[in-house]
Amino acid sequence: MPPAADAAARVAASTAGTSRPRIPAFDHLRGYFLALIVVTHLYLMPNLVEVVTGRGALPASAAEGFCAISGIITGYVFLPRVHRMGVRPVAVKLLRRAGLVYLGAVALVLIRLMFAARNGEPVGIGTFVDALLLCQAGSVAPDFLAMYAVLVFLSPLVLWAARYRREWIPITITAGTWIAAQFLPELDDAWLMRLSWSFVFVVGIAIGCRWPELSALTHRVPRRTRRVVGIALVVVFLVTALAAEFLIFWNHHLLVAATDAPPSAVIEALRTIEGRFLAEWAWFGPLQEKASLGPARLVIGTLWFAALFLIFRAVGPTLDRALGGLLSTFGRNSLATYVTHRLVIELVIAPTVWVWIAQRDNLLLSTAAVVATEVVVLVCVRAWIAVRGAVRRRRASTGRESISTASPGTTATDTTAAGGDEELRPTPVVA
Repeated sequence: MPPAADAAARVAASTAGTSRPRIPAFDHLRGYFLALIVVTHLYLMPNLVEVVTGRGALPASAAEGFCAISGIITGYVFLPRVHRMGVRPVAVKLLRRAGLVYLGAVALVLIRLMFAARNGEPVGIGTFVDALLLCQAGSVAPDFLAMYAVLVFLSPLVLWAARYRREWIPITITAGTWIAAQFLPELDDAWLMRLSWSFVFVVGIAIGCRWPELSALTHRVPRRTRRVVGIALVVVFLVTALAAEFLIFWNHHLLVAATDAPPSAVIEALRTIEGRFLAEWAWFGPLQEKASLGPARLVIGTLWFAALFLIFRAVGPTLDRALGGLLSTFGRNSLATYVTHRLVIELVIAPTVWVWIAQRDNLLLSTAAVVATEVVVLVCVRAWIAVRGAVRRRRASTGRESISTASPGTTATDTTAAGGDEELRPTPVVA
């Protein structure tokens, strides 16, 4: 297809009421972010996977990436449905999903409250009410899902605005809440994140809604220019991410390991680097604050996200096959993956082997525990997918039987359960 015709087709697809083809890079990228979140929540350090995760303490983390890609997927998949079916059916589906996320958030907090009560912390009716309201419940902070539930709950409003090409309205509103978060340090982290991270999610929805148009726009740029810009983005990402890893973690680890070593020029250089880093961090730290999503964090996160998308568009399928389908499984079943990894860590690993592994302070042992946890979560999610599939097939067969016995003129309705990531299931795959 000629470039002009291809661009026209992409733009037409942006507003047509038809399903859009699946983009594997979206699945793989969201699965990658979830895999990193699993590692971060284990808190087993040091481990070899820290080279990738940064313990969640880098100038941008997997959590923001997950929030952004989830917004993009929501806009990409659901805007055509809004055009085809109207806002109401789509809103019902998204609100149902927001309810599932809310139940997951409350359940995880209640589990932590159970352990807190076993350790002697008083847990009263007010504590349970706080948990239900997604507020701080005693010593237990709201889970990340609490914020995500709010974002999904509000997403139909963004899609409604996008239907009339007025997504700039929710973007402007959430930009205002992001700015407000920069000047409200007295708020707790949960509320700061709801104010600031909503901006990332809403911008993500807008990008997803206009993805075909944006893609057509980039294809107007000469291929050579696109290639140079893409390579530059990836190089900037690799250099800055590795530099942040070294400055935040590995330089300090090397100095600790060299405590008893005789003085040398190398050790003195490492100490100088650490001293300079700590001095500069005094002013840079607030600019990359995670809860309020500081300006530097927003810029760095945007650059890193763009680079990671290019990387996963190129090597995502190969990497997914090498990992046994982990990325696609996690990415297409994000809620199940998140809840499962929390349950595995908090109900199985934390009460049993976590302390023993942490006390060993062994790099290889911690790495093995991280890998084993990822495998266990993967197996559990796939088992859940199999059970869900069996239930759906049974419902479908029951529906067909009832239709076959119905009077002439009866039509079938969609009996698909809404337990999975429905927004991740648009029609065919595109490379």
